[in-house]
Amino acid sequence: MYIDPTNEIVKLCVKGIEAEAAGDSEYARQLSQEAWDKASNDFEAFIAAHYLARHQNPEGALKWNMEALILATGMKDDNIRSHLPSLYLNVARSFEELKDPAGAVGYYNLGADNCVHLPPGPYGEMIKSGIQEGLKRCGASRFANPALERLIDRWCGRKELRPLAMVLPAYFGNLGTLQERNKLISALSRLAASRQLPADEQDELNGIIRSLAKDVMVSDHASA
Repeated sequence: MYIDPTNEIVKLCVKGIEAEAAGDSEYARQLSQEAWDKASNDFEAFIAAHYLARHQNPEGALKWNMEALILATGMKDDNIRSHLPSLYLNVARSFEELKDPAGAVGYYNLGADNCVHLPPGPYGEMIKSGIQEGLKRCGASRFANPALERLIDRWCGRKELRPLAMVLPAYFGNLGTLQERNKLISALSRLAASRQLPADEQDELNGIIRSLAKDVMVSDHASA
C-alpha cells in the first residue's frame, strides 16, 4: 500500500528508524512517541504504534503491537491487508517473549491465514519464514517433512549448493497451504529430473515427492 513519504507522521517515524540505526534508541522512542501524539487519523496512529512497539519492554511491546493490529483491522481499506501478516507476527512474538506460547500460536496462525495477502518477493518470504519458525519454536508447525529435512541436512553437510538452491526457497516459509505444497512438489520434481543426486538420495527424493503428492490429493478432495 502507498505510504506518503511527505506525511509528517511518516517523516517522524523515518527519523526514528535512522536514530535506531545510529544506536540512539531513546531518541528513536521519543520520535515514535511524538508521531503517536500527533497522529490525526487511524492510519497515522497505526504507523506510530508499530514503531513505538520497537522501543518497549516485552509488556509494552505487546501493548503497542496489539494497538497497531487493532487500528489496522479497523480500517476500511483493502490495501491494509498486506500488512496484516506482519502485524500478527509481531503480536505473536510479543506473546512468545512473555512466555505465553499458547497466545503466540493463536496469532502466528492468524498471520499464516493472512499470508495470501502478502506481495510476492523477498519481503513476503521473510514474513512467512518468521511465522513458520515461530510456530516451530512453539511446537505447533503447520507443515514439516522430517525426511526432506534429513536430506537438506546432508546437502548442507556436503555443501551441495545446487539442490539447496532449488529446494530451500520452496521449503522454508512453507505454511502448508495447497498452493505452497504444490510449489514444493514442483521444486522437488525439477531436482529429481536433474538427476544430480546419488542413487540412494534420488530414491528418497522420489519417495518424498510421492508422499507429498498423495497428501495434496487427499487435501484437495477434502476441500472440494
